[in-house]
Amino acid sequence: DLNPDELVWSYTKRTGVARSPLRSGEKLADRVHAQLSGIKLRPDLVRSFFGHPSVAYISD
Repeated sequence: DLNPDELVWSYTKRTGVARSPLRSGEKLADRVHAQLSGIKLRPDLVRSFFGHPSVAYISD
């Protein structure tokens, strides 16, 4: 079983951090923070992490 936060990290890596290299002078922490802030603005996406079959035990 996974925790929803593991799904968030997987999504973050798959859709952002791993898709493009850091720009000159850009910090990884800043990039990740920006991505997490973007996720926070998408309640539908956040809910989808809790609806994933690997975290179904949370709602049981």
